[in-house]
Amino acid sequence: MTSTKTVSKPIPITLLSGFLGSGKTTLLQKILTSDHGLKIAVIINDMAEVNIDSALIQNNRVCQKEEKLIQLQNGCICCTLRGDLLEELVGICEAGDIDYIVIESTGIAEPMQVAETFAQEFSDVLLNMPGGIAEEEEAILNKVSAMGGLQSIAKIDTCVTVIDALNFLANVNTTQFLADRWGESGQGESERTITDLLIDQIEFSDIVIVNKKSLVNKKKMQKIKNMIKALNPLCKVMTADYCDIPLDSVLNTGLYDYEKASTAAGWLQSINELSAREGFGADKKKRVLTPKPETEEYNVNNFVYRQRRPFHPERLYEMLRDKFFVIEQTGVDEVDGQDAEGGVEGNDDDDDEEIEDDDKEEEEEEEEEEELSEAQINKNRSNSPFGAVLRSKGFFWLATRFIVRGEWSSAGPMLTVKGGLPWFDISGFEDVPPEALELIKKDFEGAYGDRRNELVFIGVRINVKALTEALDTCLLNDKEFELFQKITKKNNALEADEELAKVWDDGFEDWMIFGDAGDDEPEEEQQDEK
Repeated sequence: MTSTKTVSKPIPITLLSGFLGSGKTTLLQKILTSDHGLKIAVIINDMAEVNIDSALIQNNRVCQKEEKLIQLQNGCICCTLRGDLLEELVGICEAGDIDYIVIESTGIAEPMQVAETFAQEFSDVLLNMPGGIAEEEEAILNKVSAMGGLQSIAKIDTCVTVIDALNFLANVNTTQFLADRWGESGQGESERTITDLLIDQIEFSDIVIVNKKSLVNKKKMQKIKNMIKALNPLCKVMTADYCDIPLDSVLNTGLYDYEKASTAAGWLQSINELSAREGFGADKKKRVLTPKPETEEYNVNNFVYRQRRPFHPERLYEMLRDKFFVIEQTGVDEVDGQDAEGGVEGNDDDDDEEIEDDDKEEEEEEEEEEELSEAQINKNRSNSPFGAVLRSKGFFWLATRFIVRGEWSSAGPMLTVKGGLPWFDISGFEDVPPEALELIKKDFEGAYGDRRNELVFIGVRINVKALTEALDTCLLNDKEFELFQKITKKNNALEADEELAKVWDDGFEDWMIFGDAGDDEPEEEQQDEK
């Protein structure tokens, strides 16, 4: 590549993501040492290997003196304020001697968070944060805001993710957290999983480079490409060794569009297609949810599971627990000296013994579940209808949780479930934006309003019939649903929630308990304020 298209202000940016060791540094070396006719600034921000990567790139500066290298030493691009990134970008743009910028995000970065930095709203939100921000950070944010936001002086041109072909399948199927592999550095590594991050990076990419292609056979490479296209149908997949690709495929492409990128994920495309099928879109005649033509060659078959009947909590949990590493949100801890109802705890010895017995039983149950290894979970999952599922997302309705919806998100073998906001049937529409109100009201049906199960499954050759049947077996049967209806008809929402919890065993952790129907604050937090 000896020349590129003419570059104009605002300065275009290529955002480069990928795990440590995937080949990002190799691609940077190629960019820095190639005769592409651009004066490029490279912003490096790799937390674990920044000095090693920087040293390698600095060796090439001698050969390409027109390049400008900026090394950020203190933390992740995706830190709370991202102030260093803003300051460096403003400095580059004001200097006026740079044609193009490449940002190498940390190996644990979510590209969407970096992209949000370029929205005018980002600077405005930071300036209005409660508690204020540091004086020097406020100064740079004021400067950026006065200039019309960072998008007025720099814009994202292309989002690129580099994938290690040899380790891709292992990374998709691992149960490791980021901290297990790279340690803890205060960026939430103990709460994020390897698989989640990998999929987030793919979902937000314009270009995915599958590097180290010679280390896998054709069959495995095709499987990797199929999986990537399932996760992001709109991205372009390239294969390479040593990231040896034409640079005009990652520089100055004009591919990036925030709205497109933020809705490119396969699960979100599927839910949007479902809306169109139900008459929300322009094509009112569309009634069948089918893969888009460009996904058919990759054997992608996404579908949305929807049911207006709640899940039996124990049956659902038992079906999931040996096929996924289930990560759960726990409820608010009880206030010292008070029980869950806010009353004073008794001192009865029998009560103490009962609590001890319950604790032992819970510990035994936890030990039983911990015995499942990563290999066992993956084997169980692969032998089930969930085996072909790469990603799933949505919300679900448990028979024992009448007020609050459950939130569901899976990536490979990792499944995160937690309590979300109350159903709109409970909370009402007071804080709903007018543009969203019509769509929300369309979700209402029958006596239970918007309560429903709506789960998007993304994968390659998913057996839709088998997966649907497996999930259907976890719904309340007719007899159970009759009892559910009887309880909910004769009680208000809070009473029904309490009564239903007594009827069925529930394998899931307690969720946050909300107070009034319209409150978003947990009940115990409200008690502390009284």
